[in-house]
Amino acid sequence: MRTITNYRVRTVASRGYVTDVRLRDVWWIPEIPNYVWLAMIILAVSALSISTLMRSQSQEREAKASYSIVKTRLENVKGINQQIREQTLRLKNDPQVAAQAAQSQLRLVRPNEIVVAVP
Repeated sequence: MRTITNYRVRTVASRGYVTDVRLRDVWWIPEIPNYVWLAMIILAVSALSISTLMRSQSQEREAKASYSIVKTRLENVKGINQQIREQTLRLKNDPQVAAQAAQSQLRLVRPNEIVVAVP
């Protein structure tokens, strides 16, 4: 049994020596404590979260601005549609308005009018 114990001691000692040799080869790498690694991870996650939040807020502002522009255009188009609808009703119901529109848009003349060309 002592030989087994001695062998185990030698193995552990040789392993310790190997790790010491490896550490000697990388002496230029500084040892960083665990709390520093944790702080770096927390800072990285926080920076990513903040950048994502800022990007989403800017996209939300752009979407709201686009919505307000589209809403304004829609209101303008609705007003123009209402004016056209009223004008169409007037053209259908009033023959004088229809005659005036025909004269102005189609350049029609009444039967008793004379066209004079002015040079």
